[in-house]
This record gives sequence, structure tokens and C-alpha cells, in this order.
Amino acid sequence: MANQETEAFKVQVLFILAHLPSGDVISYGELAKQAGNTRYARLVARILKHLPGDTTIPWHRVINSKQRISFNEGSDAYLRQKSRLEDEGWEVSGQRLIQKEAH
Repeated sequence: MANQETEAFKVQVLFILAHLPSGDVISYGELAKQAGNTRYARLVARILKHLPGDTTIPWHRVINSKQRISFNEGSDAYLRQKSRLEDEGWEVSGQRLIQKEAH
């Protein structure tokens, strides 16, 4: 992917993610698909990895295709993502997400 294409893809990824409703999650592959290229799930991960620590982009809503957090369980990144997802109503068992029932 050429530099200009990569930048356009990045803009699309961040736009889609910025507009993902609170409480929703999306897989890396689905985000890549919606941004225009189904084969770039790993590029989505790299884009998110390079976001600044104080970003308002909801990176924590991106999970893998198995409905799991991709970070190693217990790592700082895992704990940050787990906490943010729980704040949005998700239950996390190990690395797996389980939607809480609405009351």
C-alpha cells in the first residue's frame, strides 16, 4: 500500500472508530473492511498502537475476531482495555468479552 493510500486508510479507520457508539465493539478485521480493505487488520492494529496515550479515539473498543482482548492478560494495556470496556457495560472473563444483560 502506497504512503498516500496508507494515510487515507488510517484516516478512515480513525473516523469509523471515533463514531463507534459507546458500548459497541468491532474487530480489527471488520474495522479494516469498513475502512476499505479487508486484508489490513494488522495495519489497523499498528495504527492503534501508535495513538498517543491521551487520545480520545476509543481504541479500547477494538477486539479480535474471537471476541477477545488481544493483549496479554495482566499486561498494562490489557488492564487499561479491560477497565474501559467494563466501564461501558462489558464483562470480561480472562480475555473474552461477555455483554452484560440490560436491566
